[in-house]
This record gives sequence, C-alpha cells and structure tokens, in this order.
Amino acid sequence: MFDRLRDKKSRRGNISLVGALALVPLSYAVLCGVEMAGIAKSKANLQAAVDAGALAGAGELSVSTRGDDGIRSTAIALAANAISGMTDTTQPSFTVEIDRQAGTVRVTGRAQFQSMFSGLVTSNAPLVATSTAESLSKTPLCVLQIDQTAAIGANVKDRAIIRAPGCLVQSNSGISVVNLARIEAGVVQAVKSATGMITPAASVGALPIEDPFQTLDLNPPSGCLTSAESIQYSGNETVSLPPGVHCEQISINGNAKMILEPGEHYFKGEMEFNGNATLKGDDVVLIFDTNRAFSFGQNSTVNLTARKTGPLAGFLIATGRTNTKRFTISSNKVRELLGTIYIPGSELYISAAGNVAQDSAWSVIVAKSLTLDKNPVLVINKNYVGSGVPVPQGVGPSASTPRLAQ
Repeated sequence: MFDRLRDKKSRRGNISLVGALALVPLSYAVLCGVEMAGIAKSKANLQAAVDAGALAGAGELSVSTRGDDGIRSTAIALAANAISGMTDTTQPSFTVEIDRQAGTVRVTGRAQFQSMFSGLVTSNAPLVATSTAESLSKTPLCVLQIDQTAAIGANVKDRAIIRAPGCLVQSNSGISVVNLARIEAGVVQAVKSATGMITPAASVGALPIEDPFQTLDLNPPSGCLTSAESIQYSGNETVSLPPGVHCEQISINGNAKMILEPGEHYFKGEMEFNGNATLKGDDVVLIFDTNRAFSFGQNSTVNLTARKTGPLAGFLIATGRTNTKRFTISSNKVRELLGTIYIPGSELYISAAGNVAQDSAWSVIVAKSLTLDKNPVLVINKNYVGSGVPVPQGVGPSASTPRLAQ
C-alpha cells in the first residue's frame, strides 16, 4: 500500500516537472514577443523624430538665410525634442546632410534599444532611422516681425487688413488680430501665438527667423560738424534733395514737394510730411540715424522706389538696431514703397484710412514690431521680375514648404 502511494506521488512530481519545463520555452517566446514589440515601437519613435528634424531643416534651408551649421542645429534640435522622454533606448545621436543644389536635408538617427530583461532575451539592439525632406513651392518672405522677447509683436486692430497674397508673414513672437481686422497671406507663422481672423490659419510654434541683415553697414560717410537748424517747405514749393548726409530736421507742409535724387540719403534729423505734401524718389534709400524716423501724416503723397545698385540695392528705408523711434504712416496716399523697409529696433505704425503701398511692385518689411490701427489696408505685392529693383538676399523668394522625400 505504501509503495502504491509513493508511486502516485512520484508520477505527480514528474508531471509537475515536465509541466514546468514546458513553460520555459513558452515564457521565452512571450518575452521575445514583448522585446520585439518594444524594438518596433522604439524604431517608429526614432523614425518620427528624424522625419520632424528633416522637415524642420528643409524649412530652414529655404526660409532663413542661416548657414549650414544653423540648419544642422535646427534639424537636430527638433529631432531630439520629438524623441525626448524615451526610456527604452540610449540617448539618440543625429547626423544631418545638406544638399543645397537638390534642396534637401537628410537626417539620420541612431540609438541602442535597452532590453528590459538585461539581455536575457535579446541583446541591446541597434536602431537606425533615416529621413530626407525637400522643398516644394517657394513662398516669399515678405513680412518679418523680428523681436522674440515680446508676447505679441504683430498687432492688427479695428478694421485693419494685411493683404499679402502668396507671401510668408512671420512673427518671431505672437500675432494678435482683433475686432474686424484680418490677415490674408500665402503663409502665416508665429513662434508663440496667433489669434483672430487669419487666412490661412497661422502655424504656431514656428522656428524664429534670425535677422537676415545683421551685418548691414548703415554708417554715414560723414557726420554733422555743427547742430543744424530745421528746414521747412510749404505752399507750392518744390525742392530737389541730392544724396548725402542731411543734418537738418525736415518738415514739408501744405502743397510743397520734395524730390529725392538717386542715391543714399542719410537723415540725422526727423522727417515730417503733413497737409498735401509730396515725397518722391526713384533709386533711393532713406537711412535714419538713432532716434530719427519719418512721419507721413494727413494727406501726404509718397512714391518711393529702392536703390537699384550698390551695397544697399533693394533697400528703401533702413535704420540701425539701436533706433527705437516709431515710424508712422497716417496718410492713405502712401501709394508706392517699392523695396525693403528694415527697422529692426523700431515699430512700424500704420493708421491710414485706406490702401498703403498698393502701387509697389514688391515690398518687404523687417521690423521689431508692426501695428495696424483703425482701417488701413497694407498691401504686400511680390512682383519681383521686371521691377528693376533687386531683392536683398534673405527675404523675398527664399521660403518654401518642405515635404518628406523618403
């Protein structure tokens, strides 16, 4: 009887041992499945990261004027940000290849998958993902609000309109469009926020575009030896102003006209136009000293076209980064501003009751901030070909919408 009991216990023990041994390969298979799923997920995350980096790099390749190092750092930063928080891989590394001729940016990411079972099931598997992005159609950069410190840098109020068909309007901070105001453009981008009537809808979280003209030399050929008195013209007077350094404060009123002769005009004093005053100039650039600006008020008429040759070709109005003076357009007869307005430390304030710059073949605005108040319509055209005025490198037709090529 005791022998039979021992025999039964022995058989039960053998069955348990066989069952336990049978579970080993089954458990191993389950663990392998878990590991393979983890590797696939990590590979997909790495692929999404390099896709994001390649798209960002391709966008920088054609929107801003940064060199290859800047494009490379942008692509890597976006890829690293897209994959941040992953705990099942080693810290990924990214490399970037730029082909300017083809207009492509290729990002490759590498990482090591870290087994949660300390290599019992799989060794730490290498992960590699590659993505290439290319530019499609070019969208000219026409408006750049450059200051990154403000919460809102582009304000469009009341019934004001920015009309920039086929152009890129970029704010390095935020865009606020309130009341019945609106922005109509080819592409609208903001680094921080964008609210109001914007067509098409603004892209928020865009990369800032650096000042494309940081190295521009705006120093006058000479200074003012003595303090100059202000000069005024009124009535029906017409005055022709040769290029050079203008030390006087200039005030044009009534029906007076000022004709700027071709060349570089450096203004050490304020420039004010009121009444029915007129300012005209072809092949000119107006360069304002620190704390100097223009004011186009009342019914003043303005028709200006930028320099066609020389180091300041393509520039119409310019000032240094330390100039914080407001540049004001309050007249609805500022019809032609053909060229680039570069006021990186200043606000461009427009409160005209009508169209502004509508007769310009093309216009570009680079300003610290931009405000449209009341009911002006700022018209930004992009008819570059045949204008006779070259577009400075860094603005105009240098922006594009990237896509993944592979």
